[in-house]
Amino acid sequence: MKKAIALADNCIDVYYKLDRYYLTGNSIDFAFNYKEMGGDITEMTILGNDVFSMALEERLKERNIPLRILKKVDKPTGMATMDIVDGDKKHIQFLGNAMEDIELREDDLEFIKNFDIVYAERWAKIGRYIKDLRKDNQIWVYDFSKRLELPSNDDIIPYLDYAFFSYDADNDYIREFMKKTHKKGAKCVIAMLGECGSLAYDGFKFYEQSAEKVEVVNTVGAGDSYIAAFTYGISLGESIPECMMRGKERATKIIQQFQPYI
Repeated sequence: MKKAIALADNCIDVYYKLDRYYLTGNSIDFAFNYKEMGGDITEMTILGNDVFSMALEERLKERNIPLRILKKVDKPTGMATMDIVDGDKKHIQFLGNAMEDIELREDDLEFIKNFDIVYAERWAKIGRYIKDLRKDNQIWVYDFSKRLELPSNDDIIPYLDYAFFSYDADNDYIREFMKKTHKKGAKCVIAMLGECGSLAYDGFKFYEQSAEKVEVVNTVGAGDSYIAAFTYGISLGESIPECMMRGKERATKIIQQFQPYI
């Protein structure tokens, strides 16, 4: 089985109107979903100084997910105050963020080289390292989310095997954007389009996957779970359409529940 590592954010989402919260963050949602499907995953992150960092360590242990702690800092875990309107997530405010102090040491970089699949997102700040860090036999997966046009994306795109973006429609703009991103070096570009399904482009053709119409409870984790399932399919050697189907099936389950993982 291929070994994967998830970098690097963690936070908590608090729904003050509902008196509920959960541990989350792109890499946490990815790791929890990937592990639950049967994958071999390690989490690498930074921890704050509060009870939520303690809870995260315990949850990872419960799920048998190894944790590599970059460092512990004297800052609180990032907290997003949230609301749900017709099943759609609404970010209201973000407070505190231990992730601001993230930095990969030389031994952390060497540790990453031991994995077959590397997943990262913006808080990992991997653009500083990826050129020298990436090994030829690794598979790199990156979640850009809705940040499609940031100039700093170009520091990362040439070294990616799978570049994921979030958008809201299948139109000329997103297809041209995917073509341009592929020309910059990403081997496969995937656009997660919410209720419009998803698209993938490998330089030869577009692959389309429709979304299933279901009652939505919470959209948090839809993208993270899709990427986790898609990447798990990659680890099994599946085709792009097969990976897209896995992503659809997982995301469909997630949006029908409150938490972003099972």
